[in-house]
Amino acid sequence: MKAYTKAPPLPVDRARALVLARQFVQQPWPGDAADLIAHLGALQLDAIQVITRAHLHQLHVRLPRPGEAKLIQMLEAAERERRVFEYWSHAAAYLPMQSYRFARVRMDRIREGQKHWFEKNVKLCRFVLDRIRAEGPLKASDFVRAKGGWWSWSEEKKALEQLFHEGELMVSHREGFQKVFDLPERLLPSQVETAAATDADYGRYLVRSFLNAQAFGRANEMSYLRKHDKPLINEAVVQMKKTGELVEVGTELMLAEELDCEPPGVPRKVRLLSPFDPLVLQRKRLKRLFGFDYQLECYVPEAKRKFGYFCLPILYRDGFAGVVDLKADRGARLLRVKALHWREQPRAGLMSGFNKALADFARYHGLACEGL
Repeated sequence: MKAYTKAPPLPVDRARALVLARQFVQQPWPGDAADLIAHLGALQLDAIQVITRAHLHQLHVRLPRPGEAKLIQMLEAAERERRVFEYWSHAAAYLPMQSYRFARVRMDRIREGQKHWFEKNVKLCRFVLDRIRAEGPLKASDFVRAKGGWWSWSEEKKALEQLFHEGELMVSHREGFQKVFDLPERLLPSQVETAAATDADYGRYLVRSFLNAQAFGRANEMSYLRKHDKPLINEAVVQMKKTGELVEVGTELMLAEELDCEPPGVPRKVRLLSPFDPLVLQRKRLKRLFGFDYQLECYVPEAKRKFGYFCLPILYRDGFAGVVDLKADRGARLLRVKALHWREQPRAGLMSGFNKALADFARYHGLACEGL
């Protein structure tokens, strides 16, 4: 057994360069969408569509510049080929298919009684499961009944979601943004391991997945929005330090094999990030590493907003220069700039990069860009 070691703290510029390199926001990802999801561990979904869906925005930042339609095709192909599947990470997400046995841990917990959003209606769950077994893939709208039917649509949707979280149903694909549900045995590739991972393996997987995508971090960041997984993560950290798999670098944890990794230089590029991007999702970590205090204000009452409804963080080189409030006006075929807030007066290089990034973002959506 190899004893773990400690290393000096990372200098700020090296720490930022490492995170940016692992996140592939300044350097394009060399593979396809499915490989990128495997690297990141998860690709978060969100229903808000002020500009584009959160998962498409995250892909757009990291993949060579295809348009939105091409990205949708790439992701649909990855799902159709069963290289990725939809389930729950810290939130709704696309996950790499090889992670299915780790997702089973949460599925089994919910099947055994762990609460999710609502009480389980056993009779209704049996009814919708029997219909899908007999009829094939169905979505919530396929269960709409006339007044006086057994249950309302919302109750049937709850049953579908309950079965989905239990792993009794999977999402085959989406039509629009509606989930189409089917039985796992019809969707899972034959080589996929379907037995749930052990607690020890699951904890270690969560630690390695986080560090693979984020370069370094702390145990509380690895358990972000994972209250049920926190004990497993903490125990995995203890064991991985004992075996030398993890190294303490100042107050951070890092995989031993990554300790001597030299990140590439950070280019002079501007990136407009989704509020749900994994680089900015944990706001306390963002502030700690980049000194950037950011809040998504769509959840804030309008009178209390400081910057705008849906402001995107503006990444420039290895720091954050400000936020821009954008809205895609599909009817007018315009990307509208509603507000722009700089942390400091921008210099020519930043403004040039921002204008290029804005034009690129508009083209990706098939829109022209309207200035301030």
